[in-house]
Amino acid sequence: MPPLEAVEAFLVAAKSRSFRAAATALALSPSAFSRRIQLLERFAGRQLFERTSSATFLSADGARYLADIGPAIETILHATRSLRQTGSDHMLRMATSHSLAAEWLMPRLPRLLSETGIELDLVVSRDPDCLRTQMADIALWGGPTADRKPLVDVIANLDAVPVIAPRLTDNGSAPRTLADLAEQPLIEVRANAGLWRHWLHKAGYRGPPPAVIASYDTNQLKNEAAASGLGVALATPMVSERFLADERLVAFAHLRLPTDQCYSLHYASADLRSRPHVHVLREWLSAEAGASVTRYDRWYAAGAPC
Repeated sequence: MPPLEAVEAFLVAAKSRSFRAAATALALSPSAFSRRIQLLERFAGRQLFERTSSATFLSADGARYLADIGPAIETILHATRSLRQTGSDHMLRMATSHSLAAEWLMPRLPRLLSETGIELDLVVSRDPDCLRTQMADIALWGGPTADRKPLVDVIANLDAVPVIAPRLTDNGSAPRTLADLAEQPLIEVRANAGLWRHWLHKAGYRGPPPAVIASYDTNQLKNEAAASGLGVALATPMVSERFLADERLVAFAHLRLPTDQCYSLHYASADLRSRPHVHVLREWLSAEAGASVTRYDRWYAAGAPC
């Protein structure tokens, strides 16, 4: 048998636009992901991907291999799904982002278990296929606020406030106008590129496009960069909560605006969404998110400069 981690990497790469995107979906570094593909190619004795300077795509052997192993993988998924459904109804596999898992969900898991009896197995992924293939039962993802869908429930709508490291508040650089703010060193998350531009436009800024000096892979890294004094970030509830509570980030401008984004629960199926323990989890997460937004409200009211 080939190593299953390598087979998983092959399947994700076959459906992704690039090895980098596939590596991100599996929460691997690009080099670690490439090693898995190379391991499978050595095992099979065939080149499964054609590689160019701008793209990677399946070779003829790779396409044939994908067609041959697809039914077998579906059989494994079906068998595993059936096995899990005969187990505890209070174990759920949740896909989420790295930052939301580390900064917000993980510290709450012991209390979730003690208060509801529900145990979450977290999977770091933003790949919608993880629900389609039922590698995860549910997902908690941030993204644009969309029309209500049958398999999506909004947990929290997100506002944003510009923030910086506290030590930078004494250098007299606080912006007097939106143009002043747009000229600051701005940082954001790669997956959410354009948020600064959207936020400034919503605030009424109509000047030249702001120059984002740095983009990071996760909200956690973005917040760390801002707390280290590298620039101005937009702080939103939940993923910024620890940085605001510890006063590692403070408001840089008295401007709080909706981002037109939210955190939402996504479900693998309508049947799963209707189960009683999933309803309990949804209500518990909504209450926790509401409490986080309330803390964000109090932080803004108490600390934002006028």
